[in-house]
Amino acid sequence: MKSLLAVLLLLAASPVFAQADPVKAAQPLDPDNKDTKAAPDDKPPASSKSPVEAWEDGVGKVDTALGKVRIGGYATLLHKTVDKYNGGNSTNFFDSARVVPQLDWEVVDWLEFGIEIEFEGGGSGASYLSNNYIVLEYAEARATPLDELNFRAGILLINWGRYNRNHDDIFWDLADRPYVHRHIIPGTFMQPGFGIYGTFNQIPFVSINYDFAVTQGLNSNFTSNDGARNARTSFRVDNNDNKAMWFHLGVTPDFHTQLFNMDVGVSYTYQETSGDNGDALRGVGVDGAMKFKIIERFGIDITGEFSRMWINRESTLTVPNGLYAWHADILFKVDPFPAAWRNKVFGARPYIGLIFRIEQNDLNDDFKGAAANDDRFALTIGLAFRPISKLVVRLEWKNQQSRERDDGDENLWVASVSVGF
Repeated sequence: MKSLLAVLLLLAASPVFAQADPVKAAQPLDPDNKDTKAAPDDKPPASSKSPVEAWEDGVGKVDTALGKVRIGGYATLLHKTVDKYNGGNSTNFFDSARVVPQLDWEVVDWLEFGIEIEFEGGGSGASYLSNNYIVLEYAEARATPLDELNFRAGILLINWGRYNRNHDDIFWDLADRPYVHRHIIPGTFMQPGFGIYGTFNQIPFVSINYDFAVTQGLNSNFTSNDGARNARTSFRVDNNDNKAMWFHLGVTPDFHTQLFNMDVGVSYTYQETSGDNGDALRGVGVDGAMKFKIIERFGIDITGEFSRMWINRESTLTVPNGLYAWHADILFKVDPFPAAWRNKVFGARPYIGLIFRIEQNDLNDDFKGAAANDDRFALTIGLAFRPISKLVVRLEWKNQQSRERDDGDENLWVASVSVGF
């Protein structure tokens, strides 16, 4: 409970780089989470751009007779060393984690379609592959008549917290995904459904955005070891003919300075999980971030997220009725490179980053150490080199321990590279 209070205080006090627009497919956040709104004359004409500038801007943007099309995506390759120091099999291996093409098609200025396809572990269909699949991470049609009121339908990327809506590997300076994204809102989390969203910018000094969606929902297959991962449902069947409601509200103050930025968001869901329209589930989430520009070439980014779910049912050692997870990251960024290299050798904002993450999950409220992944705490230390916004090379060490048992204790080394295109 003390750790939970600590992270809530951290989020409340340090709620940056959120996406003011809810889920904008194939037009992702700047990986460095900077404000990308530049004055028109800040950008050189296309003919004068260096290859690095063209890469950062997105070389896949094309104007066609059928509208504007952007083709992009990202890919990640990593090597993992897993050392289970209290018994169990230690291992090391290369992992072609994912290749993810994205497409965004603006038919007219108020109608667009976005799609993202993930090829995980090499795809599927080959007998020698393992832990592999091909899946639509979203496929959304969006009508955008007003900033304040927009509509989307299809396979929706659920706008929950911070990590799920910004799940692309290229955005993050640690390759290993946090507990909150693995076990509470199992990423990447998408559902067929319908939603409305918008942004209000008329209020002085603050921007407010919202996102509301109705989808199939989760089922009752929450476990003490995997959390909500096995509770995801089919895109073609509703297990209880009852719908889930998802809501996210974000607030971004405008301090009229580039030295400090912040934002905070709140998520909520209500749904029934069992086949007889019972077992009501309620979930809440809080996410926030804060960015400091200390001096011209040095900055600090702090981000965090907390998610909690309650299910109205009896719990057992393997089946929980309550679970939560949180994480907090702090990134120290420095740009030691010559200014003449910007937009030529490197991108506009290259940096070397030292990042720390602490995180915790409890996947069964009523039992301690119910499974290897239950009651787990982890510390991660990472080093990232980002020469351009769409290329990051990382090295990280993670120590994770299950507080009530030994089979979840391990050291994890990860070397990785993610490339956006």
